[in-house]
Amino acid sequence: MVTSMKVLALSSNYEPLGTIPWQKAVNLLFLDKVMAVGEYDEEIHSPNLCIKIPSVVVYKNNKWRKINSVRFSRNNVWIRDEGKCQYCGVNVHIKSFTLDHVNPKSAGGKSIWTNVVTCCYSCNQKKGDKTLKQAGMKLLKAAVKPLSLPFIQTAESYYTERGLHPTWQFWLER
Repeated sequence: MVTSMKVLALSSNYEPLGTIPWQKAVNLLFLDKVMAVGEYDEEIHSPNLCIKIPSVVVYKNNKWRKINSVRFSRNNVWIRDEGKCQYCGVNVHIKSFTLDHVNPKSAGGKSIWTNVVTCCYSCNQKKGDKTLKQAGMKLLKAAVKPLSLPFIQTAESYYTERGLHPTWQFWLER
């Protein structure tokens, strides 16, 4: 369905930045801020214009390069942590993992990159509302704010499950 189509956005040096709605991509094309490097088969029409909806766009300037690093989200935490529980190391599926606040919310912990990790259900239950020391647990690696998501190959299955367009494949496998 055209209304829910996503467009893969690449930085000016062709690094994947994430996805944007197709409407925003078309708007950026008309403003000459991006260049389309892949297209869907679907078209949009106006009284005097017919264009294919872009599937992949590249920003023309360097302004987007690492401005805000990576947006904090549940899925991006899973990608940063390579889909592994950060306490026991077990692989957790993108649809069934939990997030754990290293410093519990009840103790003032916030939902930020440096305080949230991917966690399996059993480790999350074991830790509960305790600090790491109180629970006698350790992180496999420190929770950090990433400048990029280097594990885009791991994330490919996430995109595939949601209808990865073939034109995205080349850009995500680099």
